[in-house]
Amino acid sequence: MIRQVLKLVAASLCVAATIVGAQDKTSSDPLKSGFQNPPQSARPRVWWHWMNGNITKEGIKLDLDWMHHVGLAGFQNFDAALQTPQVVDHRLAYMTPEWKDAFKYAITVGDQYGMEMAIAGSPGWSESGGPWVPGAEGMKKYVWSETPVEGGKPFSGELKHPPTNTGAFQNIGIHDALGTPGGPNKIPEFYADAAVFAYKRPASDVSLEKLNAKITSNGSSLDPAALSDGDLEKTTPVPIPKEGDVSWIQYEFPQPQSIRSITFVTKTPGWIEQLIAQMSAPEMNLESSEDGQNYKLVSKLETTDAPEHTISFAPVTAKYFRVTFKRTPPPPIPDWAAGIDPAQFGFSKMPPPPKDYEVAEMALHSGARVDHFEEKAAFVPEDDLYKFATPAVGQDDAISKSDVIDLTSKMSSDGKLDWTPPAGAWVIVRLGYSLLGITNHPATPEATGLEVDKLDRRFVKNYFEKYLDSYKQTVGTELIGKKGIHYVINDSWEAGSQNWTDNMIAQFKKLRGYDPSPWLPVLVGQVVESAEASDRFLWDFRKTIADLTSTEHYGQLEDTLHEWGMAHYGESHEGRRAFIADGMEVKKYNEVPMSAMWT
Repeated sequence: MIRQVLKLVAASLCVAATIVGAQDKTSSDPLKSGFQNPPQSARPRVWWHWMNGNITKEGIKLDLDWMHHVGLAGFQNFDAALQTPQVVDHRLAYMTPEWKDAFKYAITVGDQYGMEMAIAGSPGWSESGGPWVPGAEGMKKYVWSETPVEGGKPFSGELKHPPTNTGAFQNIGIHDALGTPGGPNKIPEFYADAAVFAYKRPASDVSLEKLNAKITSNGSSLDPAALSDGDLEKTTPVPIPKEGDVSWIQYEFPQPQSIRSITFVTKTPGWIEQLIAQMSAPEMNLESSEDGQNYKLVSKLETTDAPEHTISFAPVTAKYFRVTFKRTPPPPIPDWAAGIDPAQFGFSKMPPPPKDYEVAEMALHSGARVDHFEEKAAFVPEDDLYKFATPAVGQDDAISKSDVIDLTSKMSSDGKLDWTPPAGAWVIVRLGYSLLGITNHPATPEATGLEVDKLDRRFVKNYFEKYLDSYKQTVGTELIGKKGIHYVINDSWEAGSQNWTDNMIAQFKKLRGYDPSPWLPVLVGQVVESAEASDRFLWDFRKTIADLTSTEHYGQLEDTLHEWGMAHYGESHEGRRAFIADGMEVKKYNEVPMSAMWT
């Protein structure tokens, strides 16, 4: 990122120098003279990164004098940090009195030079977050718990509480660069209930426990119970084989059994561990066998960036199934990784390669599941979801909308429920939401906090009012608005994916025109009505998130800036799919829409 920015800055400055060199020439041709001496609106701006408090007034003056001398029209200021060493005698931390004094000096000098000046949408360069965002207003994801109940019998008890962990998915928590739970900063927790519903299981959907599957491995330390306990932090080992060999987890049924899908979670380490693990990353496949000796491929278990993976396929009937782990040749270590200094992350040398593959969940399903529901439900952005169309499901193997019952009003605030289900096997789902724990970055520790909830304009407005007010207190009312700091820039979206907010169900009804309640089992991977209908519901779910991202985040930011007499630069998206939104819809809330390209 820094190299790319420097290249862009250097290119801009070369252009600026050429422009200035031509200013002395005169021409009677307005078009030619316009090229020789462009107006301010046509001149380059520069990104001005204040890295890790390495700031002095002398340096500010020298920078601004030079910018003015070469003909730059203005700057966009980012207060950021990337393991940047301290090179000044006294580091100026973000929004301390000394930092404010230096920043006001910069804006004053820039104003004297007639520069257009902007600040980023947050400390760092992504996206809109900071230490002043309370837990209840951070980015959220939905979580759930399941309680199986037998129809025809009264149920009275407390429903299992969904995970409250701050993290990417269910009870997966925040980890630091080495994969240590907790991460480098203390991140708050927040939880609230969203809905309670029950659905009737199709007859074909029977648990592995009731199917009496015998689970074994070629390793001696496998804990079969850990593969379906719902704890995504607790793992069990599978030995890493020699290159070209395979390790395996096998499921043996008393008699041939039809299997339609598989859900699995492998360890989610820190990014440094992920890099090291590439040296022994496995190729995973699901295979079936009639005799436990000769196996054939059922499905390749290819992964995405999702924390959990559910893969569906046409029903396969066999007595034996196994998941194989084949060691593959390592990919080359990228240039940026080869230059990492381990000392920057608190250890003397890179960790050694792992000895085992760590598996948190590995569950076969006899019932239908939505293919890749985790990606379709926007736990991560994914380039192409159409390639994950859920295989067709027979009518008897799908949940009927009439067999989904809303129990939200029946659960008390302490999680207790009294309900007698109709005949059949039922599952009660308690749906809630908790924090993702995504923070603004790359920022100094003093300036790092939760990214604000992007789907609720109340929280976005509160965030930006406090953010802009801190700058008004820094430079004074005369140097923010029409004069002085006139723009806010949203750089590339690096805030990940959010799939829930406080009023999500009400917003879905408003934007899509129907009640999502009968379709809520789809959010936990179940097929309702049909495979196609379930995929369509998840499209509507993502469309709702996209609409809210545009209107509640970018739209509210635009409204707030206009109230302050300010305007907006917005980059928002670039290569691949950075977020669950339409980049063009987002860009309409910018005075100056931007883009980014990578080589």
